[in-house]
Amino acid sequence: MAIWGKIIGGTTGFALGGPIGALLGVIAGHGVDKTSIKNNQLNKTFNREASEQVFATGVIALAAKLSKIDGTVTRDEIQTFKNIFEFPNRDSEVISNLFNAAKKDVYNYKNYAQQLKDHFADKKVLLEILNALFAIAYADKLLHKNEEEMLLDISQIFGILNADYSRIKSIYENKDNIESRSKLGRYYDLLGASENDSLETIKKKYKEIIKNYHPDKIQGKGLPEEFINFANKKLTDFNEAYNEIKKKRK
Repeated sequence: MAIWGKIIGGTTGFALGGPIGALLGVIAGHGVDKTSIKNNQLNKTFNREASEQVFATGVIALAAKLSKIDGTVTRDEIQTFKNIFEFPNRDSEVISNLFNAAKKDVYNYKNYAQQLKDHFADKKVLLEILNALFAIAYADKLLHKNEEEMLLDISQIFGILNADYSRIKSIYENKDNIESRSKLGRYYDLLGASENDSLETIKKKYKEIIKNYHPDKIQGKGLPEEFINFANKKLTDFNEAYNEIKKKRK
């Protein structure tokens, strides 16, 4: 399935309500201004296609705002977005239009985050959205102050625990710092564990992460297939981390 090419649903998209529906209305040519975006009421009735539009449009909008908030949108950040969601080249124009429309109102990211929270109340889904945003933020190898403030705001809107926020941040913070820390150290970071933890403690943390992040947990929640694929890749990272730590403990 390729949700990206179907993301602009004309009046159907606008009928979604909230900032996401209004953004779709703007790029579909309905001439909705910023006041309309702010005041447009959220439609609480969704079918699967509409739910996928909420997700895809909301994530693109947040990614655009995050990329712009440090002052510029880099090729690395756009390429990272493409790598995460694996959209085909034929859909690039649609996504570019959304990026350009969303980044013009950089201080309205909280409205988009709130609509995603209202629709995808499941913390597992929201954690994966935050994870994707961290990947985009670290595309240029730096986490700028404004980016971190925005990510923290979004995590609070999502109701994500500080411990989960810090663990996700540490994954990307240490990802390319191979010279100053071992690969094994990054595996501990992935599991939110310490080298001083017992293997039994690490196993419990690993099982909890797998339970929360497993793609089976987010199947059928109105998410595009491309997002499920992204979750699958993260599951592979967690499995590798636990297996490598276990090997070293033998």
